[in-house]
Amino acid sequence: YLIFFGMMGADFGYGVLMLIATLFVLKTFNLNDSSRRFIKFFYYLSYPVMFWGILYGSIFGGIIPSPIKPVIDPASEYNTLLIISIIFGVFHIFYGLGIKAYMSIRDGNPLDALYDVGFWFLALLGAMGFFLPMVIDLPPIVKTVSLIMMIIGMVGIVLFGARDAKGIGGRLAGGVYELYGISGYIGDFVSYSRLMALGLSGGFIASSINLMAGMAAEKGLVGIFFATIIFLIGQAFNFGLSILSAYVHTIRLTFVEFFGKF
Repeated sequence: YLIFFGMMGADFGYGVLMLIATLFVLKTFNLNDSSRRFIKFFYYLSYPVMFWGILYGSIFGGIIPSPIKPVIDPASEYNTLLIISIIFGVFHIFYGLGIKAYMSIRDGNPLDALYDVGFWFLALLGAMGFFLPMVIDLPPIVKTVSLIMMIIGMVGIVLFGARDAKGIGGRLAGGVYELYGISGYIGDFVSYSRLMALGLSGGFIASSINLMAGMAAEKGLVGIFFATIIFLIGQAFNFGLSILSAYVHTIRLTFVEFFGKF
């Protein structure tokens, strides 16, 4: 949750605001236990927002130059960010499947771990390895081994995915339907692209606000006054929108894509 939230918030200035605001509330107000935990939660979240902001070199949308050279430039390296997002998604979902396998073994059903997780691991990993050479150069053996893994996994899903159904026909039909669920996994993996998309959108909105404020500031003292208003209101709006979006969408990735696997 910390990593995903920070990647979508991704501005050092916004992280500092979160840190100051949450510390102020925690030190000043007499909160009940649930409210204190909630504010403390956002206190912890301020650190990954600052961390990803440093990686992106973003301080209030770039109005303050970063003292550290950015590791990733979101404006030009969005493909890299997309790949990182999908990799996070693959790890997250496979870890969820691993929990499902652990629970089956813990409950004395090791074959369920094989049928409901093992074959899916083979099918998904095999599919990735089979199609990956279309994007990057890999030895031909990778594609061959991946094809074998994918076939074994898919056959296993068809044969055992609906093992509780009555009759061979019912089991096979149910198994084919279970295999159709691979389209859901594709959608799940793509869903993690929001890690890249929301981080980019927040950064571009902040930059646009800075651009408008800069144009207004060129008009003299009156322009500087309006530039200040544009900057404060615009950045406050984007700050609230970015934090709310990161909060909601990270919950979605956790409770829909991840928890749904076990």
